[in-house]
Amino acid sequence: MPNWPCHMRAWIIWIVAAIFYAYEFFLRISPTVLTAELMRDFGISAAAVGTLSAFYYYAYASMQIPVGIMLDRYGIRRLLVFAAILVAIGSILFSFTGSLWVANLGRVFMGVGSAFSFVGCIKLATNWFPANRLAIVIGLTNMLGVFGAIGGEAPLSYFVATFGWRHTLFIAGIIGALLALLIQLIVRDSPPETGCDPIVSLSKEGEPPLLEGLKLILKSKATWLAAIYGCLLVAPIAAFTELWSVPFLMSVDNLTKFEASLVSSIVFMGIAAGGPIIGFLSGYFGTRKLFMWLGTIVAFITMMCIIFIANLAMWQLSILLFSFGFATSNMLLIFTINVEQNPHWVSGVVIGFTNMVVMFGGAIFQPLVGLLLDWQNSPTFLTTHTHSAHEFQLALVVLPCCQLVALGLLTMMRETLGQENSISDGR
Repeated sequence: MPNWPCHMRAWIIWIVAAIFYAYEFFLRISPTVLTAELMRDFGISAAAVGTLSAFYYYAYASMQIPVGIMLDRYGIRRLLVFAAILVAIGSILFSFTGSLWVANLGRVFMGVGSAFSFVGCIKLATNWFPANRLAIVIGLTNMLGVFGAIGGEAPLSYFVATFGWRHTLFIAGIIGALLALLIQLIVRDSPPETGCDPIVSLSKEGEPPLLEGLKLILKSKATWLAAIYGCLLVAPIAAFTELWSVPFLMSVDNLTKFEASLVSSIVFMGIAAGGPIIGFLSGYFGTRKLFMWLGTIVAFITMMCIIFIANLAMWQLSILLFSFGFATSNMLLIFTINVEQNPHWVSGVVIGFTNMVVMFGGAIFQPLVGLLLDWQNSPTFLTTHTHSAHEFQLALVVLPCCQLVALGLLTMMRETLGQENSISDGR
């Protein structure tokens, strides 16, 4: 019989960590409803807004491997508390400043602190849950995380319109400080030695140094392929949904800002639903590549329809955006794949490395789309600060190209279900 007190404790600890992931996700995508305000208040171009938003990704991605090493070495709770405080400081700093470089610094603080959220949550899951539940827990983690993304769309648009973007982000910073206190009180790194049976042995006696594990990961073609595949699938989410979707939908489909924010958040609803469902089905049917193939093809088709079919009705956009998010959530399988093909003692570094590569999708493509928009600058932009539908379509065409390249990578990836530690033979 399962130890129900420990079982419930594991879920409570996971929920608190996942709430932090949802909180940082809210702040991550907040620029998507602030593009006009940021361009106006800081006097910057679309490319500069893309770069300002991407500073989060630069910090987030660059911290993933150090975060993984620190989580494996120094424990999870204390680092999550520090991370939540750092994100809160970044939000408050961003809300007060009138200087672009200070705003960039605020986004860096948010990115550095947020770097601990997803990796820390999954690291807790590997300590508290059995291995056969990991894919489902990763899907549920992402589902709860994207609730924060949903809050960063239409609800944030409402609060910004009511209270102003500066007051809204200041309040968000206060919430982050309270969340740090909650993590300190509830989260524990692993099951205790008595009363709960640890899921895995956490002893590190006889294990190689973590840097040695990192070298093995970096030499693994299979690990790189899975991570780059995830990066290419995340690029449309990061560049479109997390930054440019609201002004795009206002221009191409003639929606109001609130309507665009509302319908854009449906992408995250699709991701929230798809993560656990695809995770369960992949385990039930004993295949991951099949769902990765189907998901990538559907994501490509829906992305093309969203970009190039103008003046869609709200219900049509809702179906396309939900399908796009649901299909793209198959990329979460790469975390399970890379955890399975690497030893458990280096799981934090594996998750961190994978997440680092994945997050470069946002770091590269958010400013790239902004640059492509500025390159096409029409004369009317100087007075309206809005881009035409044609300009958006040409700039965003790079995103379905990412999905096509991801399909190409799938042909080189092996089915890894049940194949543990394949890294040891160089695969």
